[in-house]
Amino acid sequence: MKPLILALLLAIACTAGCLGTAADPPPADETAARFIAAQEQATDFSATVAITAGSENVTLRLFRKDPGCYRLEFLKPADLAGTVVVSNGTRKWRYDPATQTALTAAGPYITASFSGPPYPGWAEEVRGYTETVAGSLAKQNASYRGSETIGGRTAYILEVTGGSKLFEAPTRYREAVHRCRAWIDAETWLLLGVEMYGNEGNLILSAEYTDPSANTGLPDDLFVFDPPAGVEIRPMPTAAITPLFLSSTDDARHYGADSLVPSYLPEGYAFKEGTLLPGGYTMLRFTDGTGELEIMERLYDPYREEPGLRGTPEAVTLADGREAEYVSADGRDQLRWSAGGYSYRITAGMLGRDELVRVAESVGV
Repeated sequence: MKPLILALLLAIACTAGCLGTAADPPPADETAARFIAAQEQATDFSATVAITAGSENVTLRLFRKDPGCYRLEFLKPADLAGTVVVSNGTRKWRYDPATQTALTAAGPYITASFSGPPYPGWAEEVRGYTETVAGSLAKQNASYRGSETIGGRTAYILEVTGGSKLFEAPTRYREAVHRCRAWIDAETWLLLGVEMYGNEGNLILSAEYTDPSANTGLPDDLFVFDPPAGVEIRPMPTAAITPLFLSSTDDARHYGADSLVPSYLPEGYAFKEGTLLPGGYTMLRFTDGTGELEIMERLYDPYREEPGLRGTPEAVTLADGREAEYVSADGRDQLRWSAGGYSYRITAGMLGRDELVRVAESVGV
C-alpha cells in the first residue's frame, strides 16, 4: 500500500464517523484512501446491484456480513427472478423456486462448487467487487475523472490504469482487466458503480449500486436457509480438490490428524499411505503386505449419501461409550460411527469385529 494512502487510512480511522464533504473534491489519493477505509470498517453491507457482462445482464439484491456470510436474491432476468443463494460460511444453498430444487454444499466444498448455464455462477462474485476495487486503488495511483450524480448522490470518479493486468474480471471467462473506473459516494464513501476494461479498451463488466448501506446490523438469520417443504434437495456439483498426500503418521500428526492415528494395529500392519483435505476428510491406510486396513474421517453432510458397506448393521458400544455400527459384507468388515460433525469408518478385509473395535478404541475420535 502506498505511504500516502496508509497515512490517510490511519488518520481516517481516528476520525471515523466525522467525515464531511468539501466543496471541492479531495485529491484522488485521499478519495481512494477514504473508500478503502470505508470498506475496512464495514462489518456488513447491502445494495441492489445491476451487472452487465458482455451480453449477460443480472440484477440482484446483495447482503454481506463478516465473517464470510452472504445472501443474493436475484431480481432479473425473468428466468432467474426469485433464485436465492445463501452462505453462512459453513454451508451454502442455491434455491430455485421455478424448479423447486435446492442445491447445497458444506465445508471446503463451498469454494469448489460450480454451476453451468443458464445459471450465471459468475454473478455470485458480486459480493467481492468492492474488495477488488479497493485492492486495485491501494496498489496503483488513481486519477480523478470528475464527478457525476447517480440516484441523487454525488459520486467522485477514480480511474486506475495499468501497463499490465490489474486483476482478472469476475466474469465467466476471467478476462484480464487493464483499466478500472470506480464511482464513489462523496458522503458515505461507498461504491456506486464500477467499470472494468480490457487491454484494447473494451468494456468487460459494469455494475451499478443502488441504495448501498453499511454497518446496519444485518441479522444472522438472514444468512440461514431452511428449504421449503416439498423442495428437492441435491448436492451442489463441486470441482475436484487436490488433497495433501501423507507419507507417514508423522505427516498426519503435523497436519492436525493426530487423533486419527491408532495406537493399536493388527499384527504385521504398518502405515502405507494417506490423504487429507483440511475440513473435508482424512484417510489413513495401513497394510500387512496382503490385506489393507483403512481409517476414514469425513465431514458429515446429511444431504450427501454416506459411503459404506451395504450389509445389515450390528450395534456396537465401544469401551469409551461411543455408539457404533459393525457391518460385514462382500468380503470386508467395517465399523462406523459419528462424532463432532464428522463420520468415521474403519474398513478391512475380514479381520473381524473384535479387531476393528480394538483399532477404533485406540483412536481419539
